[in-house]
Amino acid sequence: MSESKIRRKAKAFDITLDAATGTTSTIALGDMAGGIVSLGTHNTNATELAVHVASASAGTYRALKDKDGTAVKVTISGATAAAYSLPDEVFAAPFVKLVLNNTAANGVTATVMAKG
Repeated sequence: MSESKIRRKAKAFDITLDAATGTTSTIALGDMAGGIVSLGTHNTNATELAVHVASASAGTYRALKDKDGTAVKVTISGATAAAYSLPDEVFAAPFVKLVLNNTAANGVTATVMAKG
């Protein structure tokens, strides 16, 4: 009897980050269950990525709140290149945008790596 193998999907998205929801890249995570966002070193004052979600790619994006009503965010540092885990709440939404908390970082590129 052969061993069972779990095969999972993996996707990588190159995105552009911005402090405005309308100009931040859309990330399709409908069939994903976990992931990280990887940023290179950048000299800005950005310290957070706010998570905004929608039911459709061109839909209305709203700030995601956890079960306690606290905004879901990813804390980042521009001091060194690093990868940051995406919060579990993100994967309940099919479309996500990561919005910077400082316009000095507008145009920073990142890679989202997701696994189904």
